[in-house]
Amino acid sequence: MLEPAEVAPQFSRYVQRLLRAHPDLIEELQHAHEARWSTESMRAFLEAQGIGDEASLDRALRALRQRVMLWLAARDLSDQADLQEVFAAMTALADVSITMAHTYHHGWLAQRHGEPFGEESKRAQALIVVAMGKLGGGELNVSSDIDLIFVYGEEG
Repeated sequence: MLEPAEVAPQFSRYVQRLLRAHPDLIEELQHAHEARWSTESMRAFLEAQGIGDEASLDRALRALRQRVMLWLAARDLSDQADLQEVFAAMTALADVSITMAHTYHHGWLAQRHGEPFGEESKRAQALIVVAMGKLGGGELNVSSDIDLIFVYGEEG
């Protein structure tokens, strides 16, 4: 069996650059064959980052993306990940990132400007984020872009 920690840096310039910039990730690469990033583990990673403002959210999301991409490159290049695993991991990464960004930003904006209420219903209005294309279909790959539509229930 090909070892992910040996193969990934050998065949991926992205992995080479990432490990040069973040040598602390070398240890995580050593364990790429042991575990999988799931929606739950991605959320737990972000929640453990101590997010308190936009800059810390940006850092946490970037750190998560780097780790998932490193893990996925290692598994894919060592022939341990099939196409469905790539789709699942990339779709989960996008979904978790969008959900967490939406949640934190909604809270910060509501603190600053108040909760948005509908003119007619007088109920709180939540922004709804609809994923289209490959993300909506659960088939996101590492080079896919994402298409989102933002909607809300009523004016207010």
